[in-house]
Parts: sequence; structure tokens; C-alpha cells
Amino acid sequence: MDTRDGSFCPLFVKDISAYIMYNMLKDIAHIMKEEIMGLFDKQLTDEQLAAQEANKALLDKFNATEVLGVKKDEGGSKLFIYDEDMKAFVIADGPQATYKERNPYVIRFDQVEDVWLEVDEWWSEDGKKFDKFHDYHILTQDNYSKVYWHYDFYMNFKTTHPCCPEIRYQMNYSTNILKVPGFHLFVHRGLELNGIFRGSEIKENRIRIEDFCTQIQEGLKDEKLFDIITRQRPDGIMDKMRKDMTDDWFVSRIDNVAKHLRRAGKISKIINAK
Repeated sequence: MDTRDGSFCPLFVKDISAYIMYNMLKDIAHIMKEEIMGLFDKQLTDEQLAAQEANKALLDKFNATEVLGVKKDEGGSKLFIYDEDMKAFVIADGPQATYKERNPYVIRFDQVEDVWLEVDEWWSEDGKKFDKFHDYHILTQDNYSKVYWHYDFYMNFKTTHPCCPEIRYQMNYSTNILKVPGFHLFVHRGLELNGIFRGSEIKENRIRIEDFCTQIQEGLKDEKLFDIITRQRPDGIMDKMRKDMTDDWFVSRIDNVAKHLRRAGKISKIINAK
């Protein structure tokens, strides 16, 4: 089993890996079966049953004042929909035209004890959606502008509603992937937007990102002027067009982050105005 240098024989490693993987999958399948069966065995309390019954009437009376979300006329994304007169909201799958068909719970504003935005920020070298890396300590400043920065946005609610005491949904349809351009005089470590934010914190970061987006646009203009003066600008027309389009695309990605913050801030304000 052991070779002379103390390592395992490759054939043994192959066999034992297959054995371990088989048993892992078998255990996972068993756990999943138990969890699925548990969903069917779970009994609702009288309070939950009453809430479900009352929800049908509430949903019939619910009239959307505004729908907040992305791809509102398509499926696949969660929507925050509120009724200003009823002082209530629902979280429902799109499209918005048929959200009631999915029987979302109607939750009153005064049932919400806490609301916050959670932003998940990480970086990767190739920009793939699922290639996560959070360890900032091994990323040196000279590489900040070379890597891809990823952002996901989650809205969270803690409520007294008997059927949904906690709600967490992803605001963005897909991970927002961007690069933060590095200029001659300054480089940023992404957007430095990672963690949990409430109320005024959401607004402060939204303003900061909007200002940063404006700075980048101005910086790109200055960089183009600098490159023209120093003759470092790409010579070919196609190369120039490609760089300009890439810069514009990443600026739009940063602006998209600001839009998610703006939407989260509005949701927080609506809830807290109860």
C-alpha cells in the first residue's frame, strides 16, 4: 500500500477514493430522503393553519401599488410587491402579471421586526460565476484591477408572521460580475461592499457607489487623454472600439450595483415607514 518514499500507491488512492465517494453519496442520499419525508410529516400548528386560511382573503384584497425587482415581466426572479393602502407586501416569483397564482403570503408592515440587506462580495481570476474567493490577504494591491469582482444581493426580513418568521431572497437575477478599472493614480479593492446593511447604511453606500461610478467615468476620460498624449492608446480602430466598449460595460455593471442598493433602500424605507 505504501511506496518507499512514504506516499500511497496511485492504484490504492484510486480505489479508496471511489470507495469513499460511494459511501459519501449513499449517506447524502439517505439524508436527503429523511429531509424530504420530514417535509411531508411536518404538522402545521393551529395558528399556521388559520394564517393560511386568512391569507386567501388577504391576497384577494391585495392590490399592488408598486413592484420592485428585476426582470419583472419574466419568470425566474423574486419580486417585492407592496400595497400602500393595506400596508402590506408579498415576496413572489415573477412574472408580475401572475404573481397571485403562486399564493404568496401577505405580510403586514407592522409584522416586520427587522429588515436588512446582505451583500456577498468576492473575487476570481477568470470571471466565472461559481469560482469564489474571499481571502483578500493574498490579493495584492497591484492586482486589484486585474481580477473580477462578484456581487450578490439578498434582502432579509424578520417577521412575526406565523408561517414565515424569516424571509431571505436574492434581489439580482444573476451574479453581478465586474472589473474596477485601475488608473494611474488610484486603485480600489473592488467596491468594498461586503456585509450587512440597514437603513441609512444602505443609502450611504448607494451614494458612495454612485459617486465612485462618476469618478470612474471621469477617470476613463482622463486616461484616454493621457494615453493619447503619451501615445499609449491602441493603434487599431477595432482595438480602440473594443477597449471603449469594455470600459463602458464595466461602468454599467458598477451602476447596476447602485441600482440594487437604491432598490434595497426603497424597500427598507417602505417597511420602516409603518
